[in-house]
Amino acid sequence: MATSSIIENIRVNNPRVLEEYVAAMEEAAKKPLSRSDNERSGVVTDPQEIKSFLQKAMEKKGTRQ
Repeated sequence: MATSSIIENIRVNNPRVLEEYVAAMEEAAKKPLSRSDNERSGVVTDPQEIKSFLQKAMEKKGTRQ
């Protein structure tokens, strides 16, 4: 997702807060988050993994199969 769509609705009226925000964004850009292949999003095609996920989701909602 583009950063512009994330911060589109942010309104800052205090110059000090704006400076702190920009400094935080610049600092975060220096240390990009690296993710392993297991953390990347994607399409799950393994039937057993799908079944396990659905079972966990139904248990959270209080329904069982």
